[in-house]
Amino acid sequence: MCTIWETCQAGAKRLMEHEIENAEWESRALLCDQLGLSLGDFLLKKTEPMPEEEAVLFDTKIDRRCQHIPLQHILGKAYFYGLEFTVNENVLIPRPETELLVEHALKHLQAGMSVLDLCTGSGCIAVTLTDLCPGINTDASDISPDALEIAKANALRHHTAVTFIQSDLFEQIHNRYDLIVSNPPYISLAEMETLMPEVKEHDPHLALYGGTDGLDFYRKIVTNAPEHLKANGLLMMEIGAGQAAAVSKLLNENDYTDIQIIKDLNGLDRIVTGRRV
Repeated sequence: MCTIWETCQAGAKRLMEHEIENAEWESRALLCDQLGLSLGDFLLKKTEPMPEEEAVLFDTKIDRRCQHIPLQHILGKAYFYGLEFTVNENVLIPRPETELLVEHALKHLQAGMSVLDLCTGSGCIAVTLTDLCPGINTDASDISPDALEIAKANALRHHTAVTFIQSDLFEQIHNRYDLIVSNPPYISLAEMETLMPEVKEHDPHLALYGGTDGLDFYRKIVTNAPEHLKANGLLMMEIGAGQAAAVSKLLNENDYTDIQIIKDLNGLDRIVTGRRV
């Protein structure tokens, strides 16, 4: 019978053979999840024998990861801004770079303000903002009913009062807000072909594809947001690589003021903001 450590190493070897990055870390994450162990427990128990029935279930998870099913889908969870979120194939896995959107949104929010999260997906932005800024009034919308079910579960998990609306962008939105935030689909047609299998084959295309040039959603959001922003209200959007100039131009052409481009920690343009006149 193999030890827990040997089982973990065997899993890592199989992941490496299938070109999975961070194979050792991912094998350990899957094994710890399977056995209900923290990292500390794993280190303490690594020389103990691996229960046979648990080894079978672990092998199944390794098999799935070797097929490039995202680790987060196998675990059923992902972490964002220090909070745990339920995820599955119906929502985009929260990305670390999107935390910058939350960080800058929080600088503009205070109790009593209203915020709309467009294209909410897992609800990670709306839930995190509401959790970290008590007293705001938060709406979150998505076109996908399946995504909204996940988002609602995440709001309940973190005891946050978020109103969820099924809507194709602003179609079913009737309020005005101090802040509208969005991480919309922004992958272009050419970029879709270059995505890694975990994203291309397992993230919902509805949450990825932004039209031929990747800007379809920005055109619609920028054009229609003023009708749903209060006076001096702010629109804040995450963008893809190389899109800052085009999105800023859209904001300028639609009479937004105080247009800003915010870079991420890697020096890449990540967020564009504009204010309603």
